[in-house]
Amino acid sequence: MNPTRRQFLKLSGAAAAATTGLPLFHFRIAEASQPAPKLASWEDLYRERWTWDSIVKGSHGWANCRSACAWDLYVKNGIVVREEQNAAYEASEPGVPDFNPRGCQKGACYTEVMYGPSRLSVPMKRVGERGSGQWQRISWDEAIDEIATKMLILAEEHGTDTIYQDLGPNFDHGATTVGRFKFQMKAGGMFADMWAEIGDLNIGATLTLGMAHIGGSSDEWFLSDFPVVWMMNPAVTQISDVHFLFEAQHNGSQLTVIDPQYSATAAHADLWLPIETGTDAALGLAVARHIWSSGNLDVEYVREQTDFPLLVRLDTGRFLRGTDLLPDAKQTGKEDLLFLWNPTIGRAEPAPGSPGADQGKLIVEGFTPPIEGTFLVALADGSEVAVSTAGSILREHLDPWTFAAAAEVTRLAPEVIKRFADGFANAERPMILSSWGSNRFLHSDLMNRTKLLCLAMKGAIGKRGAGYQATGMMGMAGFGSALQMNRTGILGRLDLMLGLMSPGELFDTAVDLVKRRRSYEDVIFEQATTGEDKSVCATNVSTLNYHHQGIAERLEMEIDGQYPRSLGAYVREAEEKGWQHKLPRSGQPRVYITGGSNLLRRGNQTQAMLQNMWPGIDLVVAIDQKMNFTVMNSDYILPAAGWYEKPGIKYAMSYIPYLHYCDVAVKPLGEAKDEWEIFWLLSKKIEEIAKLQNTPTFDGCGKFPVDWKRLHQDYSCQGEYGPKDAEKVTQHVIDNSPSVAGIRIEDLKKTGIEKFRNTGLNMSPSFMFNPDWKGEGVLSTLTHFTKYKWSWPTFSGRQQFYIDHPWFLEAGEAHPVHKASPKAGGDYPFRLVSCHSRWSIHSTWRDLPMLLRLQRGEPAIYLNEAEASDLGLADGEWAELYNDLDTMRMRIKYSTMVRPGVAYYFHGWDPSQFPEHKSYKWLIPGLMNPLHMAGGQGHLHFGINHLESGAFIRDTRVGIRPWARES
Repeated sequence: MNPTRRQFLKLSGAAAAATTGLPLFHFRIAEASQPAPKLASWEDLYRERWTWDSIVKGSHGWANCRSACAWDLYVKNGIVVREEQNAAYEASEPGVPDFNPRGCQKGACYTEVMYGPSRLSVPMKRVGERGSGQWQRISWDEAIDEIATKMLILAEEHGTDTIYQDLGPNFDHGATTVGRFKFQMKAGGMFADMWAEIGDLNIGATLTLGMAHIGGSSDEWFLSDFPVVWMMNPAVTQISDVHFLFEAQHNGSQLTVIDPQYSATAAHADLWLPIETGTDAALGLAVARHIWSSGNLDVEYVREQTDFPLLVRLDTGRFLRGTDLLPDAKQTGKEDLLFLWNPTIGRAEPAPGSPGADQGKLIVEGFTPPIEGTFLVALADGSEVAVSTAGSILREHLDPWTFAAAAEVTRLAPEVIKRFADGFANAERPMILSSWGSNRFLHSDLMNRTKLLCLAMKGAIGKRGAGYQATGMMGMAGFGSALQMNRTGILGRLDLMLGLMSPGELFDTAVDLVKRRRSYEDVIFEQATTGEDKSVCATNVSTLNYHHQGIAERLEMEIDGQYPRSLGAYVREAEEKGWQHKLPRSGQPRVYITGGSNLLRRGNQTQAMLQNMWPGIDLVVAIDQKMNFTVMNSDYILPAAGWYEKPGIKYAMSYIPYLHYCDVAVKPLGEAKDEWEIFWLLSKKIEEIAKLQNTPTFDGCGKFPVDWKRLHQDYSCQGEYGPKDAEKVTQHVIDNSPSVAGIRIEDLKKTGIEKFRNTGLNMSPSFMFNPDWKGEGVLSTLTHFTKYKWSWPTFSGRQQFYIDHPWFLEAGEAHPVHKASPKAGGDYPFRLVSCHSRWSIHSTWRDLPMLLRLQRGEPAIYLNEAEASDLGLADGEWAELYNDLDTMRMRIKYSTMVRPGVAYYFHGWDPSQFPEHKSYKWLIPGLMNPLHMAGGQGHLHFGINHLESGAFIRDTRVGIRPWARES
């Protein structure tokens, strides 16, 4: 069938009405709108199409898109009738291209989502079984009252830390996300971080640099003479930014793309390396070896900035520490004091910049520490031990990785590897683009550590036009303060500061600043980390799933033999020592509030979640703008305002160093409300009931008291903010963010964008560390360390390529190594590999007819044509994918971009779009890497956006066979 758009909408509306038991409210609004004007000719029709009542500045604030784009929204009769790109950006500096144009086909048709058939517009309550599609329309008062009453009952019975709301991945930096997060914090609920669970957390960067999200503005790509796109596809995922790469090529740069598939970006490359999937670390190790052996190692850089010159004990494999050399660890011997070799006097000297040193900078005075060598050191007990520099150990570690050895693993020709290695080694400004998609293998951390090693050996990290582009974020400190403050003004700020630092800590910090042991940036970074532990009931989604989804035994089996101990043994030790946070303390989650995520779409082994975890959750509340699989399986639906219907700030990626404001173009559709108002109403009702029944104070998660009799007062800052004050709250975020100081929303309504004044405070997830950038010029990063010589936020105080934590030593991962990918799901011939789609951001646009027409219109698995033909799999026909976990069905699509042995798919499809509502997620175990639960050593500690257990999907194996769908 090829229905017209009108027919399609009628059919969809009927189908949706049948699903919900209710006609969609916004269709009735459309019927009641103003009558169409009489048209005399086609010219009148054309003129009518190009008239409007107002133009509003907007963007797509909640979209989990790493770009940000200014749009003009054209409003007519209270409806947004079209979107248009707004080319308001300037070049950062002369000789560098500007950021125009920005936007993509998804942003250009968001109105189709906002007014589409899956849009939610009235509150509803489930009246049948979860997932049955049986709903009853209720009022907002009824919904809020019933939800608040049930939450109080469940909190009194099980504790507030059984209230579960994960953090995204859809969010913004404005009031609507402030509302979600602030309610959760003040209610004492769990903050379950999803960064690692969805595969977006660069743990390799955390292990090496002490921070996960690294990268400057996308126009810096233009300055590199050797850009390498490694595990990224910006022609699809960074549509607004990729032109900088192609313009760099025109300017003489050599673009290399490393990707097993012939991606849209690879089609433009000067050199494409179709590497065997999951073998990237082997390639990186061969390149690192070549940099050193070819004489291209930046010796002075690695001596100063990396752990190469630090001394390592050869008997234990651990760094030489102050406790080894000095007799009294409590007084003068320090566990975090590390050492360099002083060849002038022939003994070990404290390493400036290591946390236990008196000096916070990396400057060594009086001698030049070697990066290679083996020496004898006298220990405190009078014995001697041989020590070697970390650089010597690394060089020996790299020695086996010849081009031939790497070729055997990567299945690339040795000549191709040499060509790439020569180009990288001889480049003046090598740059690696390796975004969130690079973190989805069990051993992704090893792959990313090798990339960083290659860059460090070239002195590229923290260098303009070079280094690591792994998606950085601008500082928006006001967002964090808006979540935590119980009142506005000076008293609110004072309460916040005293809650994060005791007077003693404040004094010690002042002394450190005066003595220059730490910089102001270091203090902010550290206080944000410790403050999180004091004020947030933090855990992560993967830990929750491990304990409550019924998958622990399966995960144990999947990584059997990968590590010296069982997964369960690592989990128990990490939780016993407090390295990983296990919440709830009693049993499983009892309340789940979904808003920025579609958990049942994105989670792995969804069948296990539906069978084991979901029935134990007594209350599921869906706050969303549109129907999806998680909403279908909820108890209450609260319709959220669309992105053009509420004020907000697009979350601030450093790729585009402009603040993007999302103005209100039209009123929310039907009875929809923005999230700030929804949680304002919910906190108010909870407080009313709690006062009425004198609910006792809860202990939160054991960290701080939680009094629901004051919940609404704390949420509204003692009544300062009302239910319709989302814009006022958003202004608070701006006012308290140094990066955008002085910007007013009234001005943003006219311009839509404003350049950031500076990079802001270095608080997770923002790690710019460039104190010199003041809104002018290309934005590079990490000069705080490379230019001003302050120590890095790692255990060693340097870029750390040697990790001597006992877990890493026993696993053989002290230095980055190559490890073969496990066969997750069983020993089957195809590796299941995903990529972000050009046609949707997650599931938001996945059911949109306009964009479905640009693809197959339904989920498809991409296979190499020759391989598919041999298996009797015809293009366009159904196939069954299977492994040890389950079976599911998809259509086959032949593709010459896909290498043999790979089953490739674009992610984001909702389970409801598959036969039997079973997506590829039914086949994916979601592996856990136990080393990511390590703690107790410097930067190795749990933290949101820092270090935590994840769920790795790209090691999954499947079989494929023809399937005849029954009519």
